[in-house]
Amino acid sequence: MKVDREAVVTKALQLTPAESERFLPLYHEYRAEMDKVGDGLLKVMQTYATFYPDVPQQAAEKMLKDLARLEEEQSSTRAEYLKKIGKVLPASKTLRFAQVDNRLTLAQRVELASKVPLVPVEGQMTPSSSTAATVAEGVPGGVVVETHEMTATVTAVDYANRRLHLLTSDGFRQTAKVEPEVTNFDQIRAGDKLKITVTEELVVQMAAPGETPATGKVDFVTLAPKGAKPGGVVAQTTQVTATITSIDRQKRTATVRFEDGTAHTFPVRSDVDLGKRNVGDKVVIRLTEALALSVTKP
Repeated sequence: MKVDREAVVTKALQLTPAESERFLPLYHEYRAEMDKVGDGLLKVMQTYATFYPDVPQQAAEKMLKDLARLEEEQSSTRAEYLKKIGKVLPASKTLRFAQVDNRLTLAQRVELASKVPLVPVEGQMTPSSSTAATVAEGVPGGVVVETHEMTATVTAVDYANRRLHLLTSDGFRQTAKVEPEVTNFDQIRAGDKLKITVTEELVVQMAAPGETPATGKVDFVTLAPKGAKPGGVVAQTTQVTATITSIDRQKRTATVRFEDGTAHTFPVRSDVDLGKRNVGDKVVIRLTEALALSVTKP
């Protein structure tokens, strides 16, 4: 890295032989001083690595002080040597050196920062979400599916109290209580990966003429076999029927009344022919909610 850095600097400055003779010794001194600061930063990173992911407050406070001191040293060293370099190079080349040196330092810091995980703090697991909708041309209703996924690493397991200590990829810690219904809890180990997927599927369709659609709830549960890592799927399907009570063809809306007496007005897509729909027609709405959980080794 030192060799590459010097090559980039000398190429960017296009120094004359006389300028090189005066500049390079100063540049080597400058880099030697900056390397001392870099060694200090490396020690902070190594200390951080020994504690991660459980960084005590006292250790965090010391690392903050060390970082502040090293950043001050870095800034003062840079300012000091820019003055010295300004005495052996023209101002334009000194400014160009400052710009090139700054770019190289930023590139290096970005690369290092991308490899060092953020210090974990208490927070909420944030799912990644996606939505997909499917409709048929001219057919009322359709299907909407929402998927929410959360992943975390198990950092510790409290078997006595059935609690998992979790760490997400974006550095948030959370403690989760595991209910007795979840089997094979004793198979979970620190370092295991936990994945939770919640899927919601909403299906809306017209009932066939004369049809009396079923209403109610249906539950479905499947769990991992005995001795395996915990996992399984829990799902519930709820189906209700609503009756169209009015149709506004100008505004392209339809009002429906549900079995509990509540009424809602919904917009109707432009491709649906409202002339084929009548007050009294039945609308079937089915919502399926599923939660899938899996625990795997890293």
